[in-house]
Amino acid sequence: MMKRFLAVLAAAFICAAGVWAQDDEGSARLPDIAVGDGIFSAETLTYFAFSDHNLLKADRDFEDYKGKANTEFLMNIVELRIDPYPTGRFAIGLDFDWDYFRLDNTHYWMPDGSGKVSILPMEGSGMKKIKKSRLSVRTLAVPVSFTQAFGKFSLRVGATAEYNFPGIVRFKGTAADGATVKEWKNGTRFSKDIKTNTFTYNFFGALSYEDIGFYMKYCPVQVFQEGCAPKFQTLSFGVIVGLGV
Repeated sequence: MMKRFLAVLAAAFICAAGVWAQDDEGSARLPDIAVGDGIFSAETLTYFAFSDHNLLKADRDFEDYKGKANTEFLMNIVELRIDPYPTGRFAIGLDFDWDYFRLDNTHYWMPDGSGKVSILPMEGSGMKKIKKSRLSVRTLAVPVSFTQAFGKFSLRVGATAEYNFPGIVRFKGTAADGATVKEWKNGTRFSKDIKTNTFTYNFFGALSYEDIGFYMKYCPVQVFQEGCAPKFQTLSFGVIVGLGV
């Protein structure tokens, strides 16, 4: 009974917000469609986002030696939309997402060749300096969202189902003899088969003014398989930019 009540209350709020957000002259509207007629439309390359990952419930070694820039870059590929009224929009899309996890210059990611990666200290590695040690994940994401416009402002909330490709480890440093070591495509510190959980999910929201806004995403699950990488969750904050569609 309580769930039904909350669902009805949420639906009523959305409808009331849609009516409130409109006026007789110059009513707020979401961007015009380019493909399709009526309330249905389709768009490509509608937005991109850049955010910084904050680690939650992370294993101690990752928390202690994380780098300054653990980032995400997300780009929309296609979006299918339903506009039930001029200021409201339901959408389902397909995004491509890059996530990067870095360490400070005293430690580096070390793959073991079997799909696992661990954190090792620079001391004893034969390296004089670590310039870059990066663990990355590429993801195909299917976001489902609702957007409500309020004049030039809009609020977007939703959830995303993700398909994760295997993680990639890349390394760049300076050896004891001064030679540059760049293991970008091969080498003992390079790997492209770190085992991920194939399917994950997250929740997101964005508050925008016209085509630029504040973006937030929370991933409550582990991206990497148990025992294959440090455990962590992410709470990310950043910027989302619409591409004028």
